[in-house]
Amino acid sequence: MPAFSPTFTLTPLMLRQLKVIDQTAGFLAAVETQAEWVEQLRHEARVRDALASLRIEGSTLSYEEAFELAEGKAAGALRPSEQEFVNYLRAFDAIDDLRGERDYHVRRADVQNLHRLLVDGVRGGQRFAGQLRREEVSVGDRHADEVVVHHQPPHWGAVEEQLDDLMAWTEAVKEYPKRAKVLAGAPDDWVHPCIVAGIAQHRLVWIHPFVDGNGRTARLLSTLLLYQRGYDFKYLFDLSSYYDKNRDAYYENLRDVDRTGDYTRWLMYFLGGLSMQMFVVRQKALQAAKGLAHGDTADRDEP
Repeated sequence: MPAFSPTFTLTPLMLRQLKVIDQTAGFLAAVETQAEWVEQLRHEARVRDALASLRIEGSTLSYEEAFELAEGKAAGALRPSEQEFVNYLRAFDAIDDLRGERDYHVRRADVQNLHRLLVDGVRGGQRFAGQLRREEVSVGDRHADEVVVHHQPPHWGAVEEQLDDLMAWTEAVKEYPKRAKVLAGAPDDWVHPCIVAGIAQHRLVWIHPFVDGNGRTARLLSTLLLYQRGYDFKYLFDLSSYYDKNRDAYYENLRDVDRTGDYTRWLMYFLGGLSMQMFVVRQKALQAAKGLAHGDTADRDEP
């Protein structure tokens, strides 16, 4: 196993959350829905996800402006907030190419490329877009004239190795051995793709490999890993809006890992958001499926 080996406990709540997620993944793969409906919902989910991810970091772009930009209706030079949004959609397009490509080894270079796409011409891009930081940084909040530091990322000289260790871990836990080998005593290092995505999101922010744009890159890396491992859910989910609705809870659960070194609490939060998204998506997909009455509903075992 790689040097990075995260600690977490698979709780009963997490098992229920994963059950909802996996049931929805299977349902969406099997159900026949109107292509027009899927495309419309996919477009709306992607716009909401991109906008919410940027709003977490202070963007003031409105939903109306975001949808106009997504439809190519912007006139003239783009404001920084508009360019950030356009960049996010371009980065989404880039990770689409890895949908279902399980054999592809996601590497440090892919993370750097995501960062380059996200910060091109906007905040974070003026200082070495796509390049690992070569300076010390602190993560904190400003209160009046005082900065409260919440996390001191590793020295810049360790960033490359830390990032490589993270990506090596995501690969090492991707495949599971045959049942006969496990019964014979072979190690079983497989970790559920949704847990991998959640851990990778926190770890990238913890490493803080870039001077700016780490949160955006981490959230998109999480989505990339889900896509690659077959958990794209027809692109109908929007996890960043879950974070944006309660930013305090989002940051508090991330910081809990910083304090304790244990991912359990963060994963319950992360999987809770994803399972809630899946519950909603499943209801909508079932109602839109061909041959089903508009009022039909799916299993209501809400997570």
